[in-house]
Amino acid sequence: MPRNAQLLRGKPGLPASCFVVPLPYLCAARNDNDMEENLKTSVLRSMGSVFEQSKNCKLNDAFLKKAEPELRSIAGYFQVSLEQALLIAVLFALNYKEYNVTLLDLVSHFNCNPMKMLEYSGHFETLFSRGILQTKGDYHKAGLPSTGESLMFNNMIVQAVVNNSPVPESAQQEPKNIIDLLEQFYLLGLQRSEEEIPTRLLFLKAEELIRTNLHYPLIKKIDDYHFCIEDTFLFIYLIWKTLSGQESVDIETALKGTIDNVPKRINYMQKLISKENELITHDLVEIAEAGFFSDAAMKLTANSAFILRESGIMIFAGAKRENIIEPATIPPVALFFNESEAKQLELLKSLLQEENFTQIRKRLQRKGLPQGITALLHGLPGTGKTEAVLQFARENGREIFKVDISQSKSMFFGESEKIIKRIFTDYRAYAKRSERMPVLLFNEADAIISKRKDVGRSNVAQTENAMQNIILEELENFEGIFIATTNLVSHLDPAFERRFLFKIEFRKPELPVKIKIWKSKLPGLSHTECETLAARYDFSGGQINNIVRKNEIHEIIYGMTVDFDNIVDYCRTESLVQHNGNRIGFTKA
Repeated sequence: MPRNAQLLRGKPGLPASCFVVPLPYLCAARNDNDMEENLKTSVLRSMGSVFEQSKNCKLNDAFLKKAEPELRSIAGYFQVSLEQALLIAVLFALNYKEYNVTLLDLVSHFNCNPMKMLEYSGHFETLFSRGILQTKGDYHKAGLPSTGESLMFNNMIVQAVVNNSPVPESAQQEPKNIIDLLEQFYLLGLQRSEEEIPTRLLFLKAEELIRTNLHYPLIKKIDDYHFCIEDTFLFIYLIWKTLSGQESVDIETALKGTIDNVPKRINYMQKLISKENELITHDLVEIAEAGFFSDAAMKLTANSAFILRESGIMIFAGAKRENIIEPATIPPVALFFNESEAKQLELLKSLLQEENFTQIRKRLQRKGLPQGITALLHGLPGTGKTEAVLQFARENGREIFKVDISQSKSMFFGESEKIIKRIFTDYRAYAKRSERMPVLLFNEADAIISKRKDVGRSNVAQTENAMQNIILEELENFEGIFIATTNLVSHLDPAFERRFLFKIEFRKPELPVKIKIWKSKLPGLSHTECETLAARYDFSGGQINNIVRKNEIHEIIYGMTVDFDNIVDYCRTESLVQHNGNRIGFTKA
């Protein structure tokens, strides 16, 4: 293989994407059928001429004027300034002569004062942001490459010259879609984090990416805010991290990898933490307060999730999948209720049918009435409150956004209020992206809808009262479906009464209902046996389920079906109270 051909394939020790191109080989390229100079040879001859004339020119203005014709030829091809054309010409030629070309090689070639190169720092940054030049390693804060780092041409630029084609507007690969574009922003940040580029160049490249990709709805929406480039880049970076599965990002880590100037970084961080930053005032980013074992972090708000959704990007904002119950995963269960609650529950179930729900909301809106549907299901344990919600959701194809109240009571004072507020924020964001309005279920909500306490008693009382105030405020203008269950309605704070449109009490099942429950749970029993059990034991549906489970366990372990006497024995041991002499329910005469 000819030496020139080997050089075109890249020199040993250099990245594959960065070619060191032999000038004579390129200059020799000519169309034998065309006697006129083609674009390639014209540009290469101009670069060769500039290289020769620029030796020992000391980078004075007189030289630029002297070499202006050739510089204009180069500048026109690369779409750069005359000063940038000079750097391109000299570096292109030096790359042919040497494996490694550094800033010191340029100083030596021009025979200029090293400080003279400072005047060209902005031109270097432009060439790097355009992707025409590449390098590895650290940079001085002024924007110049370090004296020991190699300067190389991007392979795409070299290929354009070799193929006698126009230089691409940007040497960076065109993104295939918005996700590819977001990754390009992230990779830029990675270069800055690894100190391969300075902050100034990072933002120059980021601005170029934004300018050339406004056809993507998300980028256009972000650009319309007219944020400073620091805010814009940080927002896009946070979007990428969220899409990658990271709900929050440590502020100090993110900024340390973005802003190389320490005082600027500290000032920017302070504005974020104090919530003066525009990303926060525009409700796009929120701050998660630092704890004992974590630094302050930032994450996208529900508003950001909505903007992403409007731009065709789906993220799961706020709610974790384990908190969402899909209707298809709910097994069908036959429920039996007393007549009084059955009528109310039938109305609530019919209301949750999509067609009825949509019409009702429209009518309420026209009349200026609250559109939200709120219900309190209260009564003794095991009477079917939670199961009724599950079955309504299953039958109407609605997801359930389930809240574990025990998790909302944070061990850190002040955090519980934020958690409760976040629950409603996350629910609204999730509802916007759901095909049907989901159900927000506060199961066993006794702890946060009970009567408010005297604030002088303890900090805990203050926190619980604050949580209740937040819930009351949220329910005042609630527009979704909110259902709470509680076993202790007598402890309900009066302020909650008018917040619930439906208040349905679940009583112990009456005798006819208990007979139906026994028969549905144990179809092998005769009607008479079901009547006997229903009359003798005042059990709730939940207690009857316990008997059924014991029956199933017995059959699996012993491999035989239990008889009626076994079931009676299970019933006798179900209630603990009767062993203390206080029998509840049926008492044999």
